[in-house]
Amino acid sequence: MLEPILNMPVLSISNRRTIVLADLHLGIEYEMMKNGINIPSQTDGLLNKIMVIIDEFDPKDIIFLGDIKHNIPFVSRQEKKEIPNFFSEISNYSDVYITKGNHDGNLEYLIPKKENIFLYDGEGFSYYGIGLFHGHAYPSDEVLNCKTGVMAHIHPVVRFTDSLGISNTLAIWLRVPINKNKLNVKASKKSTKDIIDIRPIAMDELIVIPAFNDLCGGLAVNIMKGRSFGFLESILFGKKARAYLLDGTDLGRII
Repeated sequence: MLEPILNMPVLSISNRRTIVLADLHLGIEYEMMKNGINIPSQTDGLLNKIMVIIDEFDPKDIIFLGDIKHNIPFVSRQEKKEIPNFFSEISNYSDVYITKGNHDGNLEYLIPKKENIFLYDGEGFSYYGIGLFHGHAYPSDEVLNCKTGVMAHIHPVVRFTDSLGISNTLAIWLRVPINKNKLNVKASKKSTKDIIDIRPIAMDELIVIPAFNDLCGGLAVNIMKGRSFGFLESILFGKKARAYLLDGTDLGRII
């Protein structure tokens, strides 16, 4: 059963003792430093948050849906130093599954070579019938043939603006019903340029998980008209995506 953990950007697969999180963007401080903003590394703080979750929920498996690192196309000195230790520590308590995101070039050289750490490419993988992927790349057939999908990538937030123009953004979850007609057309284009191949798609619903790292910001989905939503853009149909705050508040259909 899929359940967001209250007041956390973390998804629980409760019948499997599994938690899912995404968009750590470890090493983002280096990019901020180049832009004149000096912030100490937050990696230990993020690791401590995850360790608190491990202590409370005792997950057998932890799944990371991409954008583990931040800097592209290179690997920063900070990432080389911190990412191996980060996952080595987590893997002492749980099995670790990682699907790569668009920021994760050369991530395979940073992940410890341990028997309980599993790395997948951007097309994602199926986990006990749940399709898991980052969202920047079109998911695999294996993922699309799951009833429910979970993606990340867009760091969904909602922006509230008052009458004085003062605004605030809050992280949200999105539940998106699949527009299978659009998905089938996309599948036919992916399979061949010349032959129409309409394949049945099992996925009925997509859950979009908010970013775990607060520093990486987010896409205000209620106002960002005309912006690319990656894979999500290919399945949206009208205003059917439903948004929820981390405390469970139902905001209704906002995109």
